[in-house]
Amino acid sequence: MPAAPSPQHKRGTVRHGLLSLLVTVAIALFSLTPLYWVVITSLKTPGTEFQKPLEYFPSSFSLESYRTVLGADFQMQDAIINSLIVSSCVTVGALFLAGLSAYAIARLKFTYKVQSLFLIQLAGMVPPIVVIAPTFVLVRSLGLLSSLPGLILPNIVYNIPLSTWLIAAYFASLPFELEDAAKVDGYAPFMVFLRVMLPLAAPGLFSAGVLAFLGSWGEFMLAFTVTLGLPQAQTVPVAILSFSRAFALQWAWVTAGIVLSLLPVILLVLIFQRWVVEGLTAGAVKY
Repeated sequence: MPAAPSPQHKRGTVRHGLLSLLVTVAIALFSLTPLYWVVITSLKTPGTEFQKPLEYFPSSFSLESYRTVLGADFQMQDAIINSLIVSSCVTVGALFLAGLSAYAIARLKFTYKVQSLFLIQLAGMVPPIVVIAPTFVLVRSLGLLSSLPGLILPNIVYNIPLSTWLIAAYFASLPFELEDAAKVDGYAPFMVFLRVMLPLAAPGLFSAGVLAFLGSWGEFMLAFTVTLGLPQAQTVPVAILSFSRAFALQWAWVTAGIVLSLLPVILLVLIFQRWVVEGLTAGAVKY
C-alpha cells in the first residue's frame, strides 16, 4: 500500500494551491478590470464619464450611448456586419491555403521541408507597418480601395504563417496509416487531404481559425489605410475611431462601440473554446 502523505507534504500542497489561487485571481483582476471599466462607462449618461469624483459603480444606468452608436449618425451595426464578412472570408481563405501548405510540410517528403516551414514563419514575423505601404500600392493597383475584398486578400496572407504552424503541428500527430488506407480505397491525393485529413485535424483547424478570425477582426492599420475612412467599407476598429473624432471626444460612445464589438468575439470563443485549447495543445511538430 502506498505510504500516507506526511504533514509537511500536506502543508506544502495547501500552500502551493493557495499560491496558485492568488496568482490566478491577480491575473484575472489585472485582465478584467479594464473590461469592467469599459462596460461601466458605456452605461453612463454621455458626459457624466468626465465628472469628479469618478463613479466606480454609477448610481443610474443609461443605454443612450448604445442608441447613439447604433443610430443614423454612426450605424455601428454596419461596421459589425463588414467585420463579420471580412473575418469570415479571411478565416476560410487562410485555413484553406494554410491547410494545403501545412499538409505538404507535415505529410510529404521533400528536401528542405523544415526550412520551408521556418521561412513561412519568418514572413509572419515581419511587422505589418513594414509592408503597409506596398500593400496599399498593390490594393490600389487592383482597384480594391474602399472595398471589402481589399481588406480580405491582405488579411488572408497575414494569417497564413501562424495558421500553417498550428495546422502542421496537428497533421504531424496523425498516423500515416490513415492516408495509406484512403489510397487503397481509391482516393486521389487531393481527396485524401479534403475527405480524410481535414476532418481529423478539426481541432487544429478550429484553433487556427479562431486566431485568424480574431486577428482580422481587430486589425486596424490596414483597415484604416485601405478604406480611406469611407463608411461603406469601415470595419469595427475604424468605426470606433470615428466615435472619438465626431462632435468631441465622447468616451461613453467609444466604450459602447467597444462592448458591441466584443459580443461576437465572446460568443465565438465560448462556442469553440474546447476545440481551440485542444488544437493549441496538440503537441510539437514531428518530422
